[in-house]
Amino acid sequence: MYQTHFFQASDNDELVKLITTIFHTSHDGLAICDRNGFVLLYNEAYLHITGVPAEVLNQYSFIEQKEMHMVPDSSAARAIQTKQIHSVVIDYANGRKAINTATPLLDENQELLFVVGNVRDITELNQLQQELEETRQINSAFQQALEQIQNEIDYEGQLIYRSNLMHRIVALAERFATNDSPILLLGESGVGKDVLANYIHTKSGRTGDFIKINCGAIPDHLLESELFGYEKGAFTGASQSKEGLFELAHSGTIFLDEVGDLPFALQVKLLNVLQDGKIRRLGGKTSRQVNMRIIAATNSDLEAMVEHKQFRQDLFYRLNVLSLTIPPLRERRDDIPALIFYFLKMLEKKYQQEMRVESEALEAFMEYDWPGNTRELKNVVERSFHMSEQGRITIDQLPTTIRTIQQASLPLQLAKLEQSMPLKEAVDRFEREYIQRILHETKTMQECADRLGVNISTLVRKKRSLGIK
Repeated sequence: MYQTHFFQASDNDELVKLITTIFHTSHDGLAICDRNGFVLLYNEAYLHITGVPAEVLNQYSFIEQKEMHMVPDSSAARAIQTKQIHSVVIDYANGRKAINTATPLLDENQELLFVVGNVRDITELNQLQQELEETRQINSAFQQALEQIQNEIDYEGQLIYRSNLMHRIVALAERFATNDSPILLLGESGVGKDVLANYIHTKSGRTGDFIKINCGAIPDHLLESELFGYEKGAFTGASQSKEGLFELAHSGTIFLDEVGDLPFALQVKLLNVLQDGKIRRLGGKTSRQVNMRIIAATNSDLEAMVEHKQFRQDLFYRLNVLSLTIPPLRERRDDIPALIFYFLKMLEKKYQQEMRVESEALEAFMEYDWPGNTRELKNVVERSFHMSEQGRITIDQLPTTIRTIQQASLPLQLAKLEQSMPLKEAVDRFEREYIQRILHETKTMQECADRLGVNISTLVRKKRSLGIK
């Protein structure tokens, strides 16, 4: 122990009082034992960190505690045997991790008098290291995805994906592209049905154009003339003849998006086109042969519409010769980093500005369920690009719904609890989701423990038992 000239302890009582105060206010756990390992002094921090009850310290020596497996290890027991300083990292039963150091005090004959034990809690430090390593792994995976697609995204018509689900979808799409049968693309709004339709057209080898029309975006009374065209004088204002989209798609592909919104009367005419390969313009007297591939898409349940007489059954069967269901983005999260990079690269080219995504923002991107799918992801990336500062997209630039996804999704997760679930399992699930939410909202383990109203050792133990990382 060092002392300065300011130190003026006048007697032993004053010195003992000073040392006792230091002993009990230390954040490290302190314990002093005799040459036989029996504990003479210990502080509150030692009880808190090790989780060893006071009754055990008052009754059993450090050697007995180790032999009876009351503690995983004891540096004091080793120091007694070797008369040398010993340190060991111990994972205690209460979930805490600590560096346990024992320093022997010897007399002038090198005989052991006491052993001073110091226990330093590194639980939170270890947690931070784990989180840092997880962040590095996420960044590494992200960089790998970027490197894999960097040389691919300039290819026109290239689909951007990395998930096994999309690998299977694209493999089927390439097989379907080689024939002329109608294809029905199913999936939620924004999953990229139009992109896949264009990809199929590109792979088909057809020399004509890819013509796209949204059946729900054009008024019913105009839709027929858009599809079939019209002759001069067919109706008021028809001052000259006009080709319809079916004709424009000759030798190519026509993509009927939202085909479920097609008026019932036009469904019959579409069925005739599919069966005969002929169209007749409005006001025309002759039919025209067209060689086109029809790809239809919808996010509606066509089978349910057939049951309710809202969609013709015969047309459904004719369109559904070959079908592909594109899974939503939440079911293929491996595609998210690749799509982010693709959208960013397009924006970087346009605005001549480099941009990178911070790891915390990327984690939020990965955790969000994306109800609007790829379309929503693209919009959020573009918004974040313009909101960013110093060429970095941080979590602060993301919409509130994405930043607080765990909190927002908690009621939904609880609503999915099975009615027949055992009570213990339901309680465990609630605890897991609630602790995960508070961990997401707080910056440190101590802050999270304070919010939950528990000590940090209880929080660590809960995390371990519930499988929370």
